[in-house]
Amino acid sequence: MVKQNRYEFEADEIGLVYPIYGHMPPNMVRNFVKKAKLKAAYKFAVLTYGARKCDSVEIWNDISSKAGNTFDYINTLVMVDNWLPNFDMNEQIKIDKHIPENLRQITEDLSQRRHWHEPVSEEERQMHAGFMARSGLDPEVGFLKRSENYFVITKNCIDCGACTDVCPRGNYEFTSNGIKMQGDCDFCFACIQNCPQKAIQFKKNDEDPLLANGERNPNARYRNEHISLVDIKRANRQ
Repeated sequence: MVKQNRYEFEADEIGLVYPIYGHMPPNMVRNFVKKAKLKAAYKFAVLTYGARKCDSVEIWNDISSKAGNTFDYINTLVMVDNWLPNFDMNEQIKIDKHIPENLRQITEDLSQRRHWHEPVSEEERQMHAGFMARSGLDPEVGFLKRSENYFVITKNCIDCGACTDVCPRGNYEFTSNGIKMQGDCDFCFACIQNCPQKAIQFKKNDEDPLLANGERNPNARYRNEHISLVDIKRANRQ
């Protein structure tokens, strides 16, 4: 939709589902809701996370409301945490996070057009404040890094081009010297998680407290079992 420059939508119901990065919406989602005109009798948002949600519900409500897009229902859904610097994907997929049960409850809420925002505790607000202080991230931007400063393409690359198809910002391109990568990065990890050869890896970045130790397990990657690489490529063309 963004690639087609579509920002006006009208329907009986409009919903957004997005993963939180550092308890905040991805930069792309943030920019979208600021530009979008969403006209619906009922609007909902489901925020997915892996370890901590903190005050993500309040953050989204604040951003969307200021943009003139208030949401009637905002809830979170815990899933596999694919933040590679902290988590080993082989360990994450073994954890039962009760995703089907939680998803059924959200589905029931939406079928009844429930008006509700998941409550946020003061402890969660303080946890987010502490994270922001440690990370040095700009709260008005969230995660927005230069891809060439954080990722490296190894000799395992076979020029299959998967990265060029899955990166929503188009940071990867074919050149006469192989794949080249550069540009602003939302840290969605579509490239690194979906490379068939595991040829994209994190650089160890001593200047960034979040990435000073590289990643937990460079040989472990994750993609939702219900989603194929083709699905992601197709979705990224919309």
